[in-house]
Order: sequence, then structure tokens, then C-alpha cells
Amino acid sequence: MLSLVGNTVLWVAAVLGAISLVLGLATVVAGVQPLVFRSSSMAPAIEAGALGLARTVDADEVKVDDIVSVTNTDGIRVTHRVVKVTTGAGDQVSLTLQGDANRGPDEEPYLVTEVDRVFFDVPYLGYLANWLSSPWAMFAAGLLVALVIANLWRRPGSDTGRRAKGGSAAATVAAVGLAAASLMPVPRTEAFFTDPAMFEAGQIHAHLVRIFDWGSPVCSTDAGGNSVTLRTLVASPRYQQVWYVAPEGQPLPATPVLRISPPGPLDTPVATQITRTMLGGAAATAGNYQVVGRSELKGSGTTPWFSESTRSATVSITSGGALQCGTVNLPPAIVFTTPPNGATYTSPSAALAATRASCAQNAAPCGTATDSDGILRVEYRLQRNNFWLNRCWDPDSGYPIFIGCGTWRPASVTPAVPTSVATPVSWRVPLMANGTSPLAESGTYTLYLRVTDNSAARTVSERTIQFTIG
Repeated sequence: MLSLVGNTVLWVAAVLGAISLVLGLATVVAGVQPLVFRSSSMAPAIEAGALGLARTVDADEVKVDDIVSVTNTDGIRVTHRVVKVTTGAGDQVSLTLQGDANRGPDEEPYLVTEVDRVFFDVPYLGYLANWLSSPWAMFAAGLLVALVIANLWRRPGSDTGRRAKGGSAAATVAAVGLAAASLMPVPRTEAFFTDPAMFEAGQIHAHLVRIFDWGSPVCSTDAGGNSVTLRTLVASPRYQQVWYVAPEGQPLPATPVLRISPPGPLDTPVATQITRTMLGGAAATAGNYQVVGRSELKGSGTTPWFSESTRSATVSITSGGALQCGTVNLPPAIVFTTPPNGATYTSPSAALAATRASCAQNAAPCGTATDSDGILRVEYRLQRNNFWLNRCWDPDSGYPIFIGCGTWRPASVTPAVPTSVATPVSWRVPLMANGTSPLAESGTYTLYLRVTDNSAARTVSERTIQFTIG
């Protein structure tokens, strides 16, 4: 019975290995490009987790309704349907793409001379392809090689030997295939539901829209008293800002009074004018009004993707009818002490030494958070990319492979939260109970921090840094 189970496992592994070999040979010999779809903006045609096969073609062969894969200006591979083809200079063609589940086309046209055109896809097989390109596949291949060697020592001619021969063949195919797959990771493609501030569950992405920050000065009253100007910073070029207005104490309307698409990269200043007309025009009475803004992902599907947090300011109409700035609940200020954004360490030991020196002998990222109303909570997500895997830190289990990155975890803080004064709160990413540091291995790290103040409005700050350990 155990022999039957063992052989079954070997043959299942052999099938996986054969799939890996076929994909590898198709890539090398036939020029076929496997693609793992990480989001669902091509649904229902292609769902997240599907494995697509694409072949490179000249741009002049592409037609409307083809599904093609290109690289955008951020260096991210995007796979969408062609909705417009415009001939450019020479061999260049301008393609306008749109995800099937998106309300509008991609923001940028793609000027290309050749593209990868998808000709076939298989639902769910992308999850398998991700696993096959992981270190666990290499580990499994090593175990199977050990089984092959063990089987070769069995006595030839006996029933056991004959069964072993079949098992050895299966193990050989599985080992070679799994090893090949782990050395040739399948490219992942976005369906434009992601941006640089993203979190991964395994390798399938879930998008979290980040709120924008205030600029300086936050609000100024314009000449004439008919408008005020609010200043913000771009949170991502893939976001637009939507603004709602209501009398103070009343619920916000479902429809925004303003939707803008600010140009420029991260932290570009944006000036937004709020006019008396937006507050109700001549019918607007004297008093305070709340102006609330949030981020919205451009081109998101039928149900818009908004930031969970908002930015809120108060403006008022005086008894004389003039519009002027009121109070603004500023979000908490966040400082990253160590590592700083963009830092590169030559080795894990160098990273551990740097964090111990700056973080009270704790070998983990640290910093401070401050707000005039005090701090309610500090949460983090620490993601590491190495060996073609993206995993998130869990102080209970390290970097587990099969647990996603969808959970905000509480940071260690001093003093205890909540606080009610402007005294800075020191935060750090927790170590494991045995003292293991989250920075003990090489890789590219992304640290997401979310701090909520202790005001009644619960204003939130979100910051992201990246650093590398060689």
C-alpha cells in the first residue's frame, strides 16, 4: 500500500515535471512566452491566477481585439485587449489597450515595434507555475533525485526492482522538470489593478489604494472670497483625486463634486480649487462645510477602487458670503530612522549592525510617529523578495510561503498606544520570540507603514520605503 502511494506521488510529480519541461522547451525552441496573470481586470476572459501563452509578433500584425502583453513606463508588464491601433513612424505602432473589466482604456498608449500576443490561456495554472518557479520546487527536485539514487540500489529482476525502475523513471522526469522550472521563473503580468504600493498573497496581487498627502500650505483663501485652494501631493500617477462636499455634521453625498487626474510623479504638488458653487452656490448658507478627498485608481473596474483613508478640511462661508479656509486635521508625521528609503546593505550582517546601532539594539526597522492628537495605532507590512518569491514578515512564523501579505500587523511601540499628546511614539518591526530578525536574509525589502491618529476623525498616514540587502 505504501509502495502504491509512493509511486502515485512520483507519477504526479512526473506530470508536473513534464509540464515544466514542455513550458521550458516551448520558451526556448518555439519562442512561446508563458505569463502568469496576477489580477482580474481581464475578467471574465482571463481571471487572476491563469497561465497565458504568448508569442512575439511584429506590431503591424496586431489587430483590434487581440490580447497583447507590453511593458509600461514604470517597467511593469501589462496584458490587456487592443481597442485601437494607430500607425506610427517607421515600424512603430501606437496601441491603446483596455482591460475587459475596466471602465476605460489605459492612461498611456504604447508605442511598440513588436509585442507578445496571447494565443492561449488556462485558468488556475498560473498558481502552479508560481510554485514551480519557487525554491520549494528545487527542494522537491532534490528529494526526487535522492529517490532515484535509492531506487538504483534496489535488486534488479525482482518485483520490487521492476516497480523501482518505473518509479525511477517518474522521479527522473519530475526532478529534471522541477529543477528546470525553478531555474526559469515564469514572468508575471499585471492587468493594471496594481501600482508600486502593492501587497502580494503568494504571487497573486491585491491592490491597496493609498491616500494622498497634504502639501504646504494646506489651504489658502483666494482673492475675492469666492474660492479656496487646497494643496496636496500626488500619491501615485495611477490615481486620481475625488472630492466631496457637505455641510459640517451631515453625511457626504455619493457623487463627488470634483474628480481630477493630477499629472506628474510621486509627491508632485497639486492645487485644487474649491468654489462656492461646489458648496451650493447662492443657496449655500453661512456656516462650516467639510471637504473630503480620497484617491481612486484610474481605470478600475465597474466598482471603483478607492483609498480606505481620506483627507478632510473645513471651509466656511462667512455672514458676508465670503468663502474662507477653516481647520485641517493633519495626518500623523512618520519618520523612518533605519533603514532609510533606498538604502543598500552589502550583507545581512551589515543590515543587522546598522539597525542595532540606530534602533536600541533591535535588529529590525524602526522610526517614530507624531501627531498633535496622539497616536491610536501603528501597523506595518514588511515584504521580502528573494529567490523569485515575495513573502511577508510574521513575527510568529518568519516569512511563511503559504500565508499572504493581506494583513496589517501591529508594530512594537513605546510608549504604549493609544496616546493623547504630541509626544513622539517610537515604533519598530517586531522580532520573533527567539530573537530572529526580519533582516537576516538577502533580498529586496518593501516596508509599508500605516499610522492612525487619536482624533475623532481617525486621520491616517501611509508611507512606503524600499531597501536592499545583498
